Amino acid sequence: MNPFALAYREQQQLFLFDKTYIAGTLLKVGGLATLLARFFVQFFWNPAVAMTLTLLLLALSAFMTWVYVKQSWKDWALIPLCVFPSVIIGASLSDNSLHFDYLTAILLVQACLLVYKAIKTRKVFGALALTVILYFTAGSAAVIFPVCIFARDLWKKEFSPSLASLVAVAACGVIAYLSSGVPTWSEAFTPAAYYDIDAELPLVHWAGWISIPVVIMACRLVNATHLVKWATFAAGVLLLIPAFIHAGKYEKKIDKEQPRLAYIFEHYTCNEDWDGLIKACRKAPWLPRTANYLNMALAWKGELAENLLKYDQRGADGLVMTTSDRAVDVAQAHIMFAMGNVAAAQDVAFNTVSSLNGFCPAMLKINAQVELMRGCYEVADKYISLLEKAPHYRAWAKEQRGFLYNDQAVESDPLLGNGRRNLQAENHFIMYTNPMTELFPILDANPTDKRTLEYGLCYLLLTKDLNSVKHFIEDYYSAPDSPELPRIAQEAMVFYSEYSRNMEGVVPFGFDWCYEHGVQPDVVKRFEEYKKAAVAGATALRKFRGTYWYYLVHTEI
Repeated sequence: MNPFALAYREQQQLFLFDKTYIAGTLLKVGGLATLLARFFVQFFWNPAVAMTLTLLLLALSAFMTWVYVKQSWKDWALIPLCVFPSVIIGASLSDNSLHFDYLTAILLVQACLLVYKAIKTRKVFGALALTVILYFTAGSAAVIFPVCIFARDLWKKEFSPSLASLVAVAACGVIAYLSSGVPTWSEAFTPAAYYDIDAELPLVHWAGWISIPVVIMACRLVNATHLVKWATFAAGVLLLIPAFIHAGKYEKKIDKEQPRLAYIFEHYTCNEDWDGLIKACRKAPWLPRTANYLNMALAWKGELAENLLKYDQRGADGLVMTTSDRAVDVAQAHIMFAMGNVAAAQDVAFNTVSSLNGFCPAMLKINAQVELMRGCYEVADKYISLLEKAPHYRAWAKEQRGFLYNDQAVESDPLLGNGRRNLQAENHFIMYTNPMTELFPILDANPTDKRTLEYGLCYLLLTKDLNSVKHFIEDYYSAPDSPELPRIAQEAMVFYSEYSRNMEGVVPFGFDWCYEHGVQPDVVKRFEEYKKAAVAGATALRKFRGTYWYYLVHTEI
C-alpha cells in the first residue's frame, strides 16, 4: 500500500462531529460502515498514521477470522490462512476508487459472525436478525454473511441458519433498491456499493469477499492432530508468499494507472509543506503537472523568479496546465489560488467539493478564504462552521473566524488582503479565457501582488516571448515602488538588447534602457562571458546552465 494514496483518502471525505451529519449518515444503507470509515480516515492526514491504522484494521480482520474458525485457543496453525484475506483486502485498498467503507463493512460482517458463533439456541432467528441489521449498517457486504455461516456449519449439517440468512439478505437488497436506498442492483448485492459511482468495478475486488468464506471452509477441513497442525501452518505460510507477491504486483499496476505522484504532491500541498513538495518534485521536474506543483511551491516561498531555472523547465505548461474538465482538478484549484486568480480557484474548488466522495477539506478551505476576500461573510461562516466540526481543521477554522465581518482585518492580512484587491479586476466567478490572459487585468488592479507578478513574468520568460517581457517590465517594474527586477529577467533583457540591434523588424534598444529598468552591470559583464563560452563549446557552457541565456538557446519547448 502506498501511504500517500491512503493519505489522499483524507481529502476525499470529511468526518464531522455533528448530530445531524452522524444521524443522516447512519440512516443510509451501509451508513455505519461509511461513518466508521470516515472516522478512521480523518486521521489519514499523516501518511505514517494512515499506514499504521490500516494495517491494524487488517490485522483485526485476520484476528476475527481466526476467532470465528478456531475450535480452541491452541489452533495457532490456522493463523497464516486467516491472514490471507487481509492481504487480498489490503491490495484492493491500493485502488483509490475503492472506498475505505469496503474494509469497515467487512469488519462489521466479521463482528456479526462472532456474535452468531456465540449464539447457542434459536440460531435461525439470530441469523435472520443479524443479517437485517448487517445489511442496513454495512451495505452489500452482508452478502458474505450467509456464505460464511454455510462454510462453517456445513459439517454440522445445519443449513437452516445460512438459508434463512440468504433469503433475508436478498429481501433486504430488493427493499433497499425499490425504496431507492441504493441506486442500482449491483450496489445492492456487489462490492460496487463501495466503488466510485462513475467508474466500473474491477473483478479483482471480488477476491477480498470470496477469500473469507474460502478460508473459513479450508480451516474447517483441518483436523486437530499435531502433524496436521504443522502441515496446515506450513501450507498457510506457503500460501501467503504468492499472495504477497501478487498483491505487490497489483499495487504496482495501480500505481501506474493512478496518479501516484499526485497523491504525494497533494499531501504536501494540503499541509503547506513547500520544502517537502519541492523535494518530492525533484525526481521529474520536467513533467508538466510535476512542474506545476514545483513552481507553485516556489511561488508560495516567494522564490519563483529567483529559483525558476534551478530546475528543468520546459515551457509555460510548467506553470499552469489546464484540463478540459475543471470539475475535479484539485491541482488546478491550488495553482489558481497561488497565482492570485481567486475567482477561477473558487470555480474549480466549488465544483470539486461537490464531485468527490464527501467533502474535500482543502477545497472547503479555499472556498472559505475566497468568500472572506469577497466580503460574503454569511457564506464564509457556513464553510468555517463546517470545518470547525472536523477536529484536524478546527484550529484553522477558528483562526479564520476572526476575519468574519471585519473588513479591516481582511484587508490587512497578507493573503486575504491581496485576494480582495485582486478581485477588483474580476466581475465574474469563473475563468472565461485562460489563466495567463486573466492574470494581467489582476495585475493592473493589484500590481503589489508578488506571486501574481512573478507568475506573469515567468510565463512570458518560459514562452521565450522577449518582446512581451520588455513591455511587461515597462508596465509593472518601472514604478518607484516596484520590486527589484529578477535576475532571469535581467538576463533576458541583456540578450534581447543585443538581439534587437542585429535583427530586422525589432525596435533596437541599448543597455541604457536596461540599466534604467533594473538590470545590474554584473549581469552585462556575465553575458559577455556567456558569449565566449558559447563559442568555446559545451564544456564551457556548463557553468551557465542555470541562466536564462542557456534556457533560451538550448532548451526546446
